[in-house]
Amino acid sequence: MNKSTGESVQLESDESRLTLAKRNTVEIMTEKELEDLITKKKSFEFYIGLAPTGAFHIGYLVPVMKVIDLIKLGGKATVLIADYHAYLDDKKTTWNEMELKGEYYETILRLILKEYEEDISFVRGSSYQTSKEYVEDVFKLSALVSTNRARRAASEVVRMTKAPSVSSLLYPIMQNVDVKHLKAHVVVGGLDQRSIYALGREIIENIGYQKFVSIFTPLITSLKGSEVKMSASMPDTRITAHEELSELRRKINKAFCPAGALEGNPIIDIIQFIIFPFFGKLVVNRKGKYNDTLEYDSFDDIGRDYKDERIHPLDLKDAVSESIAKLLKPIRQHMKDNPGFASIIEAIV
Repeated sequence: MNKSTGESVQLESDESRLTLAKRNTVEIMTEKELEDLITKKKSFEFYIGLAPTGAFHIGYLVPVMKVIDLIKLGGKATVLIADYHAYLDDKKTTWNEMELKGEYYETILRLILKEYEEDISFVRGSSYQTSKEYVEDVFKLSALVSTNRARRAASEVVRMTKAPSVSSLLYPIMQNVDVKHLKAHVVVGGLDQRSIYALGREIIENIGYQKFVSIFTPLITSLKGSEVKMSASMPDTRITAHEELSELRRKINKAFCPAGALEGNPIIDIIQFIIFPFFGKLVVNRKGKYNDTLEYDSFDDIGRDYKDERIHPLDLKDAVSESIAKLLKPIRQHMKDNPGFASIIEAIV
């Protein structure tokens, strides 16, 4: 089951399969349904959707790492580039930018998930969301959902104004119709997607589709700490997938990382939710009085040592810089080899 960039995972027992399915999640609707699915089926379909709005930053990689886990469990993934949704969300992406931003997101995801591409289909929302069957399903569900319910469902994802546009209210309805038309048994998303998929589990059977399992992953802490939200207008709060190497290292070096603290620590979040799922290890070169190298193959072990202050924050940051630089290297190389792609980034981000 193991891929070359992933960790070695023993999946002989149902217990080990469940452990992998549930790791790095904050909620599953419902755990019993997920257990039944992965213990009784050798293969299943799941999807993750990303709306190509702003710069692709590493916060998106937390649910993307869950894609890798589910593939290891026999899942077949659909990665939806939700281009229409990017416009519906208060026109964060203009109509004319949809194609370019969709290409930008899809290219980055293909490069990061290259080792798993045989188990992934990449789909643009605009390729099927205007079909007669899809539109009729949107109509059917729209008639069942009040404006207040649609607004509550979308409020954690869509940029809501005091007088939200109709498109903002269509957003959560379409997102749930996607589940049916992508034939997904499981959906994956950040915790901010919870209200949308909770609505979907209430109404999806009205368009002839079964309730689906929803897996929610944590929202990664801003590089400035939990008091400051990740924001496109504050570049030092996040790391983009196409970050220059020197800038990547500068941002991580400046990141909030209090000695001994695990909660609300963005560097710890990156290790737990991105580095370990992708690489399965972290190498830390300790300077000063230790002057040695430690190789961790368990997040619990590194968490314990950091909590006990056996690892200095600067040494931990250096280790994270090296791992994230390695993870994002294919993207930097693609930009170098394809000036046209670099031009797209310059034009739209």
